[in-house]
Amino acid sequence: KAINLQPNYTKPYFILSTIKFSVKDKIWQNNVFSKDFLDGKLPHERIDIYFARASILHLENKYSESSKYLKLANKIKLKLKPFKSDLFIKKSKELLLGSYELETNILDKTSYPECIFIVGMPRSGSTLIESILSMNESVDDLGEVNILEESFLEWNKLRQKNHKILLSELYLKRLIETKNKLSITTNKWLYNYQYSGIIAKQIPNAKIIHCFRNPLDNILSIYRANFAMGNEYSSSLIDCSKVYLDQEELMNEYKNIFSSNIYSLSYDELVSSPEEEIRKLIKWLDWIWDDSYLTPHLNSRSVSTASNIEVRSPINSQSVGGWKNYKDMLKPAIEIFRKTDKYRDVFP
Repeated sequence: KAINLQPNYTKPYFILSTIKFSVKDKIWQNNVFSKDFLDGKLPHERIDIYFARASILHLENKYSESSKYLKLANKIKLKLKPFKSDLFIKKSKELLLGSYELETNILDKTSYPECIFIVGMPRSGSTLIESILSMNESVDDLGEVNILEESFLEWNKLRQKNHKILLSELYLKRLIETKNKLSITTNKWLYNYQYSGIIAKQIPNAKIIHCFRNPLDNILSIYRANFAMGNEYSSSLIDCSKVYLDQEELMNEYKNIFSSNIYSLSYDELVSSPEEEIRKLIKWLDWIWDDSYLTPHLNSRSVSTASNIEVRSPINSQSVGGWKNYKDMLKPAIEIFRKTDKYRDVFP
């Protein structure tokens, strides 16, 4: 409808390319690949066109051609919004050191609601996990809300003024403002992984689920996502690799210290053996089992992330190993992983 009203509007073409469409519907696809369609387009409009072309070619298994347009689109994005990975990683290190210095909040857990933090990289299965958990009627899924970091920054300012207040109090206040009731909540602000030590020490009744997957599959999915905002590192394969490794290293450190608070969930294992892995997760949460956890695609909740299409389909392993189709494009990332002990011999 939008295209009919305004044929030069680029955003609908990109959105159409991300959903299941009929291969017979060639009119809008022909427009996307038309040379004339690019004429006079602004940089952000060219980004939409190039990502749309890449998605269409991906579905046609033309991965080399898809790679070409992914690189064009992300090159423009990176120029418009550069990312400083060193500053991001420095923040991770500072929060890790800061967590060592904090005393543990000894507030009675029974007086505080159950707070589940889903952390990790984007496109690592976190939306699927949130959909699975929210099949529990007692769960309120907060989605991607940055209320933990907001609470932490406010807490720091108050502590500098010698105010005696707990981080858990400030976070609880924001929870109530967001949901107006105290229940089990899932917070899917993924970069809370940087705060995992602080969460474990300061938020009573907190449980952290760390989602991860094959790093090259993860980086490819991020590079293809065309995020509307944030995640600026997604436009650089090198920055994606650095952030991924920072996240992995940091979470390994936190797991060594707070092993009882953090659950490791492999997306690859989840989609290969869904019932086995979901049962393990539900047992760790100490919840009563229900078969509805196996059908998260039937969940009626709204999803506003780049994973909204995937979570409407039954759990499947179609994307596992997809990085091999883009091996040439991913060479900058592969080279970075080869320099680490863990992945030196993993990616040939």
